[in-house]
Amino acid sequence: MWHVHELEWDKVEMLREPEQTDELRRLAVQLALQLPVSIKDARRVLELTTECLDGFLIDQAEAGSATARARRLWRRPRSIVVNATPVPPQPSVFAVFLCCLGALALAAALGAASIRLVGFGAVGLNMLAIMMIALLFGRGAALASSGLAYALTTWAVMPPAWVLDWPTPHELCGAGMYALTALIVPWIHARREPLREASLRAAARPLRVLLRRAA
Repeated sequence: MWHVHELEWDKVEMLREPEQTDELRRLAVQLALQLPVSIKDARRVLELTTECLDGFLIDQAEAGSATARARRLWRRPRSIVVNATPVPPQPSVFAVFLCCLGALALAAALGAASIRLVGFGAVGLNMLAIMMIALLFGRGAALASSGLAYALTTWAVMPPAWVLDWPTPHELCGAGMYALTALIVPWIHARREPLREASLRAAARPLRVLLRRAA
């Protein structure tokens, strides 16, 4: 008898609040669309959902407790990061040294061939190799490579080759350019976005003046 009265009262409430009933039906349809394809699995998910609601989300003494507790659980700080970017392993010093030595040896060989063919070109190729090393391995490797590039160029590339003598002003100038490249390139690479914006702003001012005068 009591259950009959409860059913009748539910029908009355449904008639009084059709908008709320439609909203609940829409939420039920959204929940059903997220259920698994298997009927057995779908029923199991609904059973587990009911257990969760009865177990810790719903408190009969608190209105709207399910939403409130769900929000508290969602805002709770998480100690585990799901989509963390993996940290790449640091290369060994020996591997970095071999890469730098290979790049400088290639630059020295091309520089020697350029000097034999046209009489110059070794300094530019070494600077290109140091720039590449600075971008790939940083300032420390670039500074070490600049000293090694100077030694290789002075001893094996610049004529007279394979002869140890006092460095010429041209070779000292090349050594200074190598060290300057090793310092400047990593600095520019670390601040490329602010420097890019500042350069564009500086170039836009005379361009606006020229366009204003041309108009």
